[in-house]
Amino acid sequence: MNASNRMRMPVSIVCVFNDPDVLESCLTRSVVAGLSDAPETEFLPIDNRNHEFASAGAALNHGARLAHNSVVVFVHQDVILHSLAELEHAAHILSNDANIGVIGAVGIDNRRRIIGQMRDRVVQIGESAPVPRDVDSLDEVLFMVQRDLVLSSPLSEDPLLAWHAYGVEYAARLRRSGMRATAMDLAITHNSLTTNLAYLDLAHRKVGDDYPELLPIRTTCGTVHKSDGPGGLSRALRRARGAAIWWSESVQARAIGRESHEPVVLADIRLVVDDAVRLGEKRALRVLDVASSPGTSVNQLARFDRDFEVTSVTVPEARDIVTSRPSDQALLITGISRADLAQLRLPRGVPRTVGFWRDTGIWVLVGIESVVLSPLWSTSRSRPFAGVLPPRALSTKAD
Repeated sequence: MNASNRMRMPVSIVCVFNDPDVLESCLTRSVVAGLSDAPETEFLPIDNRNHEFASAGAALNHGARLAHNSVVVFVHQDVILHSLAELEHAAHILSNDANIGVIGAVGIDNRRRIIGQMRDRVVQIGESAPVPRDVDSLDEVLFMVQRDLVLSSPLSEDPLLAWHAYGVEYAARLRRSGMRATAMDLAITHNSLTTNLAYLDLAHRKVGDDYPELLPIRTTCGTVHKSDGPGGLSRALRRARGAAIWWSESVQARAIGRESHEPVVLADIRLVVDDAVRLGEKRALRVLDVASSPGTSVNQLARFDRDFEVTSVTVPEARDIVTSRPSDQALLITGISRADLAQLRLPRGVPRTVGFWRDTGIWVLVGIESVVLSPLWSTSRSRPFAGVLPPRALSTKAD
């Protein structure tokens, strides 16, 4: 992840914000910390608390017009940048390859794979991409464009794309023109507190109507398909694919259960971790990330007024931290393999829940009794092979 010895160029970081506390605790703090290594990079937060701008595109285009550097980075207010040097290295790549129109931190390729590694809330997601890889679309969390290009071809300010899919649309526009939309590792954490899906369907429909020749367009929030009505073939195929994903996850959960000697739930921990901490009546959440590098640890954050930190650890370090955990703290262990899970060997009597999700891998939530958390995964979608195969009890053998 060290870009200090590679070619770099300064960037202009543009962010539209409506919550100064979130901005300060995440993006501003990380930019200030990185400026000593990247003194020519500039930071342009665009204040939209008074709703001066009707869309993200309008605010970000305004920021691009203010920028002094030749590459503009558009980023959300709740992002931690672990390395400005990585952004500057990516900017150098972008400026020296006329075929690349945009580079983002995370995108979806035409095989529905997440390209580019980042920490999304509490879990690292995505395939590592040390160099730009082609994608169908980019998530709006962070993407960079040459300033001259975005001035001549600004982000969409269409009301239907006001706060959704403007990055998806921009990637599609550049792909239509013959340029590459790409994603690569940019060393970020997205400390999102919300999942805003309001009007997302309308935004996707707009993109689909405008770029029919590119359909289907895979995005981080689903696939943009050609509309064929509620009973159409593509809708039926999407249902079948959802069932196939659940079956594949169930197979993997059964194997994980054999390794851990515990039941495994199917749940996207990113979306329920805050509810879990609330149900467990814990004061703080600490994430022990086995997969990430030390430079991506974060502290002094909050999630819904609870202390939150992420520490990059080895499996033995995670085990030691579990044994010394304060009683009012929940621990979430992420980035582990089945072999890691066997090595973890948590002490007898430590409350934990083992889970799996296709995009996040295996996770273990420690410090809250499973019965307390059962409402979070009460549906059949959360239970491997529910209603298809007879339930099979798994032992809970501990050390």
